[in-house]
Amino acid sequence: MLAILSDVSLWTIGIAVAGIVVGTFFGALPGFGGSAAMAILLPVAVTMSPLDSMVFLIGIYGGNHYGGGIPSVLVGVPGDAAAAATVFDGFAMTRQGRASEALAMLAMGSAVAGAFSIVVFLLLAPVLARAALAFGPPEFFVLVIFGLSVLGSIDLERMLKTLFAGMLGLAIAAVGVDPYWAEPRLVFDTLQLYEGVPFIPALLGLFCIAQMLSLIGDKSLVADGDVAKPTFRGTLRGMGETFVHWRALSIGTLVGTFVGALPGAGATIASFIAYTIAKATSRTPERFGKGSPEGLIAPEAANNSVVGGALIPTFALGIPGSGAAAVLMGVMMFLGLRPGPQLFAEQLPLIQTLCVYLLIGCAVMIFLGFVAAGTCYRLTRVPLAILVPCTIVASAVGAYSSRTELFDVGVMFAFGFLGFLLERARYPLSAVVLGLVLGPMAEQYFVQSLAMTDWDFTIFFTRPICIVLWVLIGLSVLASMALYRKSRRMDAAAGGS
Repeated sequence: MLAILSDVSLWTIGIAVAGIVVGTFFGALPGFGGSAAMAILLPVAVTMSPLDSMVFLIGIYGGNHYGGGIPSVLVGVPGDAAAAATVFDGFAMTRQGRASEALAMLAMGSAVAGAFSIVVFLLLAPVLARAALAFGPPEFFVLVIFGLSVLGSIDLERMLKTLFAGMLGLAIAAVGVDPYWAEPRLVFDTLQLYEGVPFIPALLGLFCIAQMLSLIGDKSLVADGDVAKPTFRGTLRGMGETFVHWRALSIGTLVGTFVGALPGAGATIASFIAYTIAKATSRTPERFGKGSPEGLIAPEAANNSVVGGALIPTFALGIPGSGAAAVLMGVMMFLGLRPGPQLFAEQLPLIQTLCVYLLIGCAVMIFLGFVAAGTCYRLTRVPLAILVPCTIVASAVGAYSSRTELFDVGVMFAFGFLGFLLERARYPLSAVVLGLVLGPMAEQYFVQSLAMTDWDFTIFFTRPICIVLWVLIGLSVLASMALYRKSRRMDAAAGGS
């Protein structure tokens, strides 16, 4: 280890810092995912040495996940789908004048979870990679169902409306070409819908446009109009409070690392699963969705620990778990590195040195969060007459950039109007987004599973991992019911007093 530390270069540290800064910038722009940011910087990365190139690209990957949480906290607009769960409590904290506290927790939780997942990648990658191979389409389908079981605990006071909103999201996700029969469904002879409803514009519409429309009648982003200026000591206190909620931090970190190691699972599932487990195990579940630090820390920790987890199948198996990991693997092969089981035996010093730089990058992320907590809070002081149109324009650019089609901008505004109506009727938009995200994945894995067994449905109930996941789903549903009854008893007690 001392030999590795002696080879640490200030130049490569600078490259790691540059990657995280660039990734954070793109992550804070609604609609730009990690793979898009990495693809844009690809011509720069391929001119570097293998170590510098991987440090730069993984820095962009991790910074993108962290950056996506910043607009989620400040304006209630997720930078990507993985940051959607952060909106629940992060934006509520901003509306309460606690934006700096939320940003400090965001940075510390992201950095700690990312560092843990990198250590796990270094120590356990071959073992976890072999375990990941045990997951096939049936296991992934049941895992997606586990993610959908989150619907029952998103809003305990409006459970029926939550379930309806989730079903609406699943119905919208059915638009497009059937994955088995290749027949178009609900496309209305519109060519742009053959691949389904464009997700990024729909996400921006539901969160951004709907949120901005609901803010038009307000005078300030903060409910009481008072935003305290953050201090050095206050920001440190906010970062330290992250460890007070160690249970939520641990849940998010472990869930994100495990789900990230499963090829194709994705950060979105990890974030929502971590959120619902943290809520089910919290001593104050009634505070979730109303500005609970636990509700912010758990999904953000899961979101960022996915990065280290996703490196496990990419490096140890040569199977990219996401679009960003696929870009990274392509660059590795271009530079002469062959991902697979032999990589750890042949290039262990290189991987160890890479992990050292990535851990340094996590420390840089804490510094960036410290700066963001002390400066970005000023956004909450911007008059809504300026903030609302600027946010709408930025989201329109993000919607257009996803496929460079004006049709997508129209989709964004259509979903924005739909989201505004649903919110006025008190239907949770997060449930619609969850259905949109997980619907196509559930259908894909369902069809693949049945194609494997000539339409034998017992495959979902006879495989050992599936059985374990069904048990976890049952526990999740029982926990949601228990929380619902507890909420009703508390409301009855409050009404009686």
